[in-house]
Amino acid sequence: MRRFLWIRVRIFLRQCRWGFALLGIWFALGTAAFRHVDHLPLSGAFLSAVYLRVHSGPLWELYTFWGQCVLFGIVISIFFLQAVQRYDPQEGCRMIAREMKDHVIMIGYGHLGVRIVNHLRRTSRAYVLIDKDPAAVEHLLRSGEPVVVGDAKEERSLLDAGVARAQMVIVTSNDIETALLVTKRVRERNKNARIVVRCFMDEFVEILESLGADEVISSSKSAFNEIAARLSPT
Repeated sequence: MRRFLWIRVRIFLRQCRWGFALLGIWFALGTAAFRHVDHLPLSGAFLSAVYLRVHSGPLWELYTFWGQCVLFGIVISIFFLQAVQRYDPQEGCRMIAREMKDHVIMIGYGHLGVRIVNHLRRTSRAYVLIDKDPAAVEHLLRSGEPVVVGDAKEERSLLDAGVARAQMVIVTSNDIETALLVTKRVRERNKNARIVVRCFMDEFVEILESLGADEVISSSKSAFNEIAARLSPT
């Protein structure tokens, strides 16, 4: 979770921007009131408005009473936002994913996907994982990793994964429909990202390349290359 601390801070500040704006307006109004009603100097009016200087009088009593209500409301809102994020780790991880850039998008968390994600985490490479099985990625959600729980065929999932800002997209899904549709949509949204697709059926290799895949890893071709290397005369 420490790896994404700055992203979490940015998300927090964005979520609370209206509360901070309200607080700023309240302090500005308080400064103006103390300046023009009680005729305090500007510095004294500001210090009274931000509660760093006690000022006697009916205006001060009224200002402190309503100020407590404003501050209490903002604090409660902040605690509520944090509680919602902790209650729904999927949404918290999706929010982190939306902030990623220059990253690798992983489609699928099967045996190959697990190995690639572990490698990316060990090397501290920025990544976002898309998988529709929340049980399979539960440990990543608990760790606050950038995971989008959803179907990669849905455009919303790709957008939440930051497809337009990704450096590379790796499709490891066993579903050929997913491979075809994701390749097409990624290339439409990102002309520069490198797209690597794992394909079990050789007859779809050319189709994937025509849709924008930079590299298609055919399982049978890879297996043949491995076996051919062992058949070579020594």
